[in-house]
Amino acid sequence: MDGKSRSIAELCNGTIKTFASFFNPAPNSVYGSFDLARTLIKLGKDKSSAERLSKPSPDVILRRLHQIDMGEAVQGIKALNEELLESLILCENPMIAIDFKTVAYYGEENPMLVGDSRLNGTNLGMRFAVLSIIEKGKTFTLWVRQVSPLESKVSIVEELLNYAQKLVDPGIILLDRGFYSVKVIKMLKSKNQSFVIAGKKTSPVKKLCEEFKHGNKDISEGIDYTVQSSDDKAEVKLTLVEKETKNGVEIHPFVSDHSLEPEEVSNAYPWRWRIETNIREFDKFAPFTTSQSMQLRHLYFFLAMLLYNLWIATRNGRELPRAHQFKEHLKFLLTVFTVLGEKPRPPPETASA
Repeated sequence: MDGKSRSIAELCNGTIKTFASFFNPAPNSVYGSFDLARTLIKLGKDKSSAERLSKPSPDVILRRLHQIDMGEAVQGIKALNEELLESLILCENPMIAIDFKTVAYYGEENPMLVGDSRLNGTNLGMRFAVLSIIEKGKTFTLWVRQVSPLESKVSIVEELLNYAQKLVDPGIILLDRGFYSVKVIKMLKSKNQSFVIAGKKTSPVKKLCEEFKHGNKDISEGIDYTVQSSDDKAEVKLTLVEKETKNGVEIHPFVSDHSLEPEEVSNAYPWRWRIETNIREFDKFAPFTTSQSMQLRHLYFFLAMLLYNLWIATRNGRELPRAHQFKEHLKFLLTVFTVLGEKPRPPPETASA
């Protein structure tokens, strides 16, 4: 992907316009759609809370946020995110990865929530599937979506992979062992998609790890292996990789399509950790809220993703700006756009006595 050279001002202006389109205030409203959009972006930039605002008041901004049509918003966010992607200069076949992020939820139970004992103060959360490009300096989130506890991982991976293939020509998809299954492997092979998945140390794999540790040369070159389930199986290449740890040398198994050599597998998989860093860095742009509204928390997650991607797009592979520098520049631009944006709206007319 060649990418288009666009300034942070152009990208930021497009972001404001997209968020402004989500609001439809009355003509005599004190706060217009651009005012509300800038306020929402500032919430993410500052990691602040709508519940603590003075202008607009918490009642006003929260009411407006809950009036957003999420179906239309999701389509607008997706279109904006694709524009940000077009501004990146990418290699011909970028690596991609999929992972999950669970956001703590403190409201009542809902069929879309998942149980997770690792969350702070609650065991309920909103789980999002995250699809990212994981190239150096350009770990860009292609899409996120909330997933229900009833959805299968193979259907999630297939949907996100189909979307990724519309935008880029993925080289390798990297998945952790949570995706290790016959169904996922067969789906990837059916799409001729190159993949590396962290393997599980089943009894046969443990035996091969021991042989590898003792110098079995055949295994060191990667071997044909059959992943089996109760009713199906898939043929893969098994690669074993040594890793030095504080406890000594450990052997890690990986399964891949047959096109990848062991060196390609061992070099590629460490890049998967970039998606975990990517997901953690969403927190730099996530507004704080005490609301139990799933719509509001959903919207805030999308906002965090977009501001993160806006930051990555402005860097375009460079080391700078750092997140705090990007936020300062964004603050300046929001101020400029406030001056140059919509004309001030008159206050609402009061009823005559």
